[in-house]
Amino acid sequence: MTVLNASQPILAPQDTTFAALVQADYSLRLSQVPQPHLPKGGALIQMTACGLCGSDLDKLMNQKAATGSVLGHEVVGVIQQLDDAHKTPFSVGDRIVSSHHVPCGTCHYCINQSESMCRTFKTTNLAPGGFSEQFALTANHLKHTTFKVPRHISDDEATCIEPLACVLKAVRRGGEFKNGSVAVIGMGFIGMMASQIYQSKGYSVYGMDLDRERLTFAETQGFVQSAFHPLEDKEGLQQALAAQTQTGRLDQVDLVFLTVVTPKTLELALELVRDSGTLIIFSSALTPDTMIHPSVLYFREIRLIPSYSPNLQDLKAAADLIFNQSLQVGPLCTHHRPLEKAMEAVELYQGGQALKVIITPRSSS
Repeated sequence: MTVLNASQPILAPQDTTFAALVQADYSLRLSQVPQPHLPKGGALIQMTACGLCGSDLDKLMNQKAATGSVLGHEVVGVIQQLDDAHKTPFSVGDRIVSSHHVPCGTCHYCINQSESMCRTFKTTNLAPGGFSEQFALTANHLKHTTFKVPRHISDDEATCIEPLACVLKAVRRGGEFKNGSVAVIGMGFIGMMASQIYQSKGYSVYGMDLDRERLTFAETQGFVQSAFHPLEDKEGLQQALAAQTQTGRLDQVDLVFLTVVTPKTLELALELVRDSGTLIIFSSALTPDTMIHPSVLYFREIRLIPSYSPNLQDLKAAADLIFNQSLQVGPLCTHHRPLEKAMEAVELYQGGQALKVIITPRSSS
């Protein structure tokens, strides 16, 4: 419980909820906070699960989050209250999943399929955030980014819709290739989903990571054709690429999907991708000296495509894939922590011990 001083109003229990607040030292601590207000045409949601995203980790590690803010956006919950003005098919008691940002749909960015650059998209959010036992959705959230979760889909699976939508947009922007092959560098949560999507398109997919357990998991689950440690399996990787030539391919890949960006991973990506191939950047750079010389891109005609957040069409496509169980996402949710142990969840993710950590409500009332 938060310790109140004389200058703070005393909140009645029914007017408060619990959330993991960002502290001055960029840790997370459970605190009692005011219950979010019910937006006009919107809803109050009881959180049942919220995925911990790499962007949450980035905001803490790189000190981007504001003190007192609430992170978390990969949310699933149950509708507690609907405003009388709502015009939606939802009812109180429905289990829903929602994304946090909503584009305006009318600005120059939106009409040119760049919804994630829409200024409204960037300023909308959950109130207060997903790492809270209660949060509010606006009327526009309910209209555009919220889906009723079928009974056969777990909370874990539903939390994966927004990050999967991000991956689907990146894959869509990367384009199609005939008789193609793909290398996914970084076999974490995002890499595992990207690999499955490319496999479903009929491409040969090579997974790469420094973690042997993740490589074994990806191969065992059938997410990749082959998996390689980039330092220890160079010969095996070269042999696999050379074998492609027997099927009319080159001994390089058409596309590299980068989920971690460092000088070393960029160097590996440029070695693997063919001339006139594609590099998808699905991560911010971990160090300021990370770059590719423009002449390399120019003379080799390599397409460099950064992609980080979805359009509405990608959210719908992701919901369809998960609700139809066309992708294996449940096994990727490897750890769970209650809200009061949110910082422990961050440490698990930061240490590479978890593919995906799901935050759940408090374990005690």
